[in-house]
Amino acid sequence: MLPIIAGMAGYNAFTVALATLALACGAVALLTAVPAQLMPVALAHPEPNDVDGDEVLNELDNCPNTPNGSQLNTDGDALGNSCDADDDNDNVADTADNCRLVPNPGQQDSTPGDGRGDACPPEDSDADGRFNDDDNCPQLANPDQRDLDGDDKGDACDRDDDADKYDDGYDNCPTVYNPLQDDLDKDGLGSGCDAQELITGPAGGSAASGTTGSGSGSGSSGGSAQDHRAPLVTVSVTRRQRLSDTGSVLVVTARCSEACSLSAELSAGAAAARRARLGRTRVVLARGSWSMAGAGRTYVFARWTAAARRLRGGRRLMATLRVTATDPAGNRRTVNRSIDLRR
Repeated sequence: MLPIIAGMAGYNAFTVALATLALACGAVALLTAVPAQLMPVALAHPEPNDVDGDEVLNELDNCPNTPNGSQLNTDGDALGNSCDADDDNDNVADTADNCRLVPNPGQQDSTPGDGRGDACPPEDSDADGRFNDDDNCPQLANPDQRDLDGDDKGDACDRDDDADKYDDGYDNCPTVYNPLQDDLDKDGLGSGCDAQELITGPAGGSAASGTTGSGSGSGSSGGSAQDHRAPLVTVSVTRRQRLSDTGSVLVVTARCSEACSLSAELSAGAAAARRARLGRTRVVLARGSWSMAGAGRTYVFARWTAAARRLRGGRRLMATLRVTATDPAGNRRTVNRSIDLRR
């Protein structure tokens, strides 16, 4: 695995040992009660010299006690926007300023009622319904503004959603703070986010999951033999993907309404493959699978294929992600998502 910041060399060994012990105790506590949902990100960050855990050292951080990984500082004073009561330094507090990021001490507003001063006409570069001055990913559409680790960078444009110093593509719990990357059952899903640790496992290889991977509803044991209803499936994935940012896998979040076997395949049709100079036939770009012992949310890690790695810099490829869920009775449901893949 390749962490964003490899190692903690140079720090006091005793401090590091204490931090490691605290994290290990936290991991044990997580495992004593199997969570029904993914655990929230830890609020306290033990990284030496980074109190707020936003990956900016205290002496360089313009808001040392407030997570603000972007370090946005509109007026160039000593305080970043996240902890500055007057971001544009026009002597009008942000809470009352009709142009929070543009100096306008007179607060001129020729269109009363719209809440915006004349000095800052609305601009929405990524067309997500959020104006740039209030968008945590102004160049990438993310209307929900989800920011799991609270570092002032939305998850859609944050390479490390949980701020544990591991890029999402290499993190075995991409949305749960787990810098130790513990994985007690060695199934690829970290202990911090594996609600069924020692129960679920790779698709097709877990006896506990009871998945068959094929069939039409017969051949299953127990009550599932009468089950003819396909599982309900929801899929979440970043629509724009850069190979240079994802590491070795495409991370797909999936939720299934019951025990199911999940398979994910990202592919491009013959026409798209030709335009990207990847060949003349349909190409598979990533593939992965997983299984769940019960209803809930998990991740499918689809590993990039050699074909995907041949995509040249500057080229883009419109691909289709196909996620199929199969329940123990063999009922299937498939969900498709479009992916804009770039080098």
